Amino acid sequence: MSEFKLEAIKCKNCGSGLMVEINDFVTYCTNCGSGFEIVNGTLQPIEVNFAQPARPAEGEIVYKPFWILKTNVTILERTSSGGFLKNLFGGHDGAGGAIKFYIPAFRLPVDNMREMASAFTIKDPVASPQKFNVKVTGFTYGREDALKIAEFLLISFEAEKSDTMKTFRYDIKVDSYEILGIPFYKLSNGTMRDAIIGLSV
Repeated sequence: MSEFKLEAIKCKNCGSGLMVEINDFVTYCTNCGSGFEIVNGTLQPIEVNFAQPARPAEGEIVYKPFWILKTNVTILERTSSGGFLKNLFGGHDGAGGAIKFYIPAFRLPVDNMREMASAFTIKDPVASPQKFNVKVTGFTYGREDALKIAEFLLISFEAEKSDTMKTFRYDIKVDSYEILGIPFYKLSNGTMRDAIIGLSV
């Protein structure tokens, strides 16, 4: 287990105190809007933005972090029928294209993680993220975890929507990693529902 030091961490841009939970991979300055990835105990800049709530509901709004991976995927070999990837490639069923993956960075049960990551990636529902002065914590998964989950999604998209899949080889290049805060409503039954597409966890 890595050692966690309880010490004051300040924003590298404005000097304000930063809120960091144990095992967080990312922190966000609510004063100036700067985001930082924690790498080997140092703060490395990373873009952090937020989505506006799109669905009304009763309950307190909290923001949960998602990794946004802007990628370019190349299909190297594919022996299947009924493939689904063309929906992610903008409607064509060619040898690849750009995919923006939405990967929850906070802890979720495996089934909820897969459902939420799949739904957000397929819909790509956040067109104009913004800077908000709000708290976002609970960054359980780092960028390496996010890439592994993105690759799992890529394979599952093809496998589940294919009548047969014998061979599927691909190359995935990540153009950028960003953090997006997605609004969730805290419901009276102890669950949360996202305020963008309406999934409950």
